[in-house]
Amino acid sequence: MKNIAYYHADKYCSGDYKMVDNCIYQVGDIFLTSLSFEQEPEFGECEVPGDISQFPLEDILHEFNVYISDFYDDQNMYGSNVCKLEFASNDIENIRKLRSIIGNHVYNKSEFVGPQEFIRLIIED
Repeated sequence: MKNIAYYHADKYCSGDYKMVDNCIYQVGDIFLTSLSFEQEPEFGECEVPGDISQFPLEDILHEFNVYISDFYDDQNMYGSNVCKLEFASNDIENIRKLRSIIGNHVYNKSEFVGPQEFIRLIIED
């Protein structure tokens, strides 16, 4: 993933959403932010045009203890490597930490330790 940026969804302008921090919204007990990013086929992402790759997305969800609350199906166009997703958590700190990937390059890297292969999430400036 590259070109990670904040995505301002129109729905955030409704009365249901309250901005509680820099580009972080709250609905009930849930904290939300939306990001756009470009998938990188050279890193095994977006192998099927129009699909959002499972990795590194799943590792990001695990690393920051967040989940996807909106896939913005109307914004994610078939054949485009650019994706938009809404991330959520019950803990605002998880969303703050997730936002630290904005502007960074995020990908998975295989590493071998002896005969075993490990996949590591890399977040670099």
